[in-house]
Amino acid sequence: MLQTSQKINLREERDFGEKLNATFIFIKANFKPLSKAILLYVSPVAILAGIFSGLYQSRLFQQLTGGGPYNTMGEYTFFNQVTSLNYIITMFLTLMAYVVVALTVYGFMVAYMDEEGKVTPAAVWEHIKRNLVQATYASIALGIVCFLSVFLLGLGIYLSVVLSIFLIVMVREETGFIDTIERCFYLIKGNWWATFGLIFVVSIVQGVLGWFATLPAGVIILLRVLQLPGANSELLLILTSTITTILTTYTYCITMLALGFQYFNLVEQKDGIGLMEQVDQIGHNNTNTAANEGEF
Repeated sequence: MLQTSQKINLREERDFGEKLNATFIFIKANFKPLSKAILLYVSPVAILAGIFSGLYQSRLFQQLTGGGPYNTMGEYTFFNQVTSLNYIITMFLTLMAYVVVALTVYGFMVAYMDEEGKVTPAAVWEHIKRNLVQATYASIALGIVCFLSVFLLGLGIYLSVVLSIFLIVMVREETGFIDTIERCFYLIKGNWWATFGLIFVVSIVQGVLGWFATLPAGVIILLRVLQLPGANSELLLILTSTITTILTTYTYCITMLALGFQYFNLVEQKDGIGLMEQVDQIGHNNTNTAANEGEF
């Protein structure tokens, strides 16, 4: 059983239950430094995404309820253009929030492995800064590919599972786009169903937490539908939408950590890197012991 007082070995083969257990033990053991990194790097993007989401929802709600102040066709066309731009910005910022939370979590895991002592936000930032542009382009490209593949008899689902470890591979192994894709297929081969099952279960946990996170915005929307006094405040909708977006983004940390442990599990199964490191460390320790003994 893992102890939170000891450093958790990430490079280790784990079964399904052990990966879930390790995910929550890791959160418990590193809650403060991980939370600090998330607050610093994820929150700003999530706040912006929440604000634009609230603006979009408010304008969309006006349109659906006939509350839009359109006097001419020109005003109607302008409103649609603004709404469309708002939607695009909202989607882009939502994607960026996903990318940043992934890079924050995976950067934290890599720094946790490579550095002694507690992980600092500065160490995490180095990984975010190094991979942000490539991760953004890659996420857009892979998202389009997976979306289009959905229409090809479920190929999108298959690719989504294979590429679910894309960002952790890129951050840990510092590979390019094509090499990272090839690495994902190599690691997932023979382990697709295990990875799918892990994603499915963790997504349920994330979904339950995300449902609670959406309650504030849901209540406001319900009050607006019922046309209760004070519910039509655009500021209130933006505020609750921002809170919902922030909390929902935070819940992705659970899935990211679980996929991180799955990645290290697959690397151990395929390559045995952690085992080789342990053997090298034993040999190094034996050499040092012999040197310290001297001649008697």
